[in-house]
Amino acid sequence: MSQGEKLIPNFDPQVIKELNLTVLRRIDPFVEEILFIASHVALYVLNVELMQWRRKDVDGALFVVKRNNQARFQFIVLNRRGPDNLVEDLLGDFEYEVQVPYLFYKNAAKEINGIWFYDPDECQAASNLFR
Repeated sequence: MSQGEKLIPNFDPQVIKELNLTVLRRIDPFVEEILFIASHVALYVLNVELMQWRRKDVDGALFVVKRNNQARFQFIVLNRRGPDNLVEDLLGDFEYEVQVPYLFYKNAAKEINGIWFYDPDECQAASNLFR
């Protein structure tokens, strides 16, 4: 390799998928399959009384997964800002709205949350998966 050339790693997508599955199964041993990955998201919560958004202390890669237990589907954000990852069940009554690059949803605790996607195309792809 000459001095001006860059070394570009050649990552095997299957190896990366297996590594991601290993990490996700440490969080939830019932994860069966990764259905979707968004490279970077940030989470927000709506304060309903003040009608103001507040950034949660959660951002990182988002995974939509299929499980071999109830709830059948979840999304998991591997948090880069702290030790607590976000895990949300995707149940039949999952309410969401998309305003690219945001996906807003109401969780089981009736919190209204927003997911900001760094890549707007990933936001659209995630919303298509929820249909």
